[in-house]
Amino acid sequence: VSQSRYLARRIDIIKMNICQKRDPSETNVAFMDAYVKRLGSDEWICIAKNVHNVLTNGGRDFIHNQSYTNSSAGTIGSIYLAVSADSAAPAAGNTTLASEIASGGLTRALSDTHTHSNGTNTSTVEHTFTASATHTAVHKAALFNASSSGTLTHAAAFSSDVTLASGDQLKVTFTLTLG
Repeated sequence: VSQSRYLARRIDIIKMNICQKRDPSETNVAFMDAYVKRLGSDEWICIAKNVHNVLTNGGRDFIHNQSYTNSSAGTIGSIYLAVSADSAAPAAGNTTLASEIASGGLTRALSDTHTHSNGTNTSTVEHTFTASATHTAVHKAALFNASSSGTLTHAAAFSSDVTLASGDQLKVTFTLTLG
């Protein structure tokens, strides 16, 4: 075995020992692992384990665009707004918007505005509803990725219930920041 091959193997063994260490206190962070397999060997050698992953600006912009501003069929983002008279607090486990209002001008709608400026970490999804009937106790709003059913992605309660008469408008704006 040549000296350079011996040194490379020795470095791989040292790296493998480093790769076996893990900081259990780090959670909810993206990591990268990397391994090398040398020519003529069946052994995979760890050269990087649990290396912190950086979300790039382009990656962040992609997530915002796919999640909140994309209006192409099949990959549409969360750009439909709905409102509800349900008084229960929104919860992460919700999959539907209980008591979603589906009449009187407050039917789920495609947002008037859904924007993200590249290089920023914020998207805005906004819609103005015009009531065509009287509504009492409008309590919360939500974002979906479809005009009916679909995935409920965000929900928030108003600070107080809203009563609307026919002709009143309700403007709902979700400002979404990642990371």
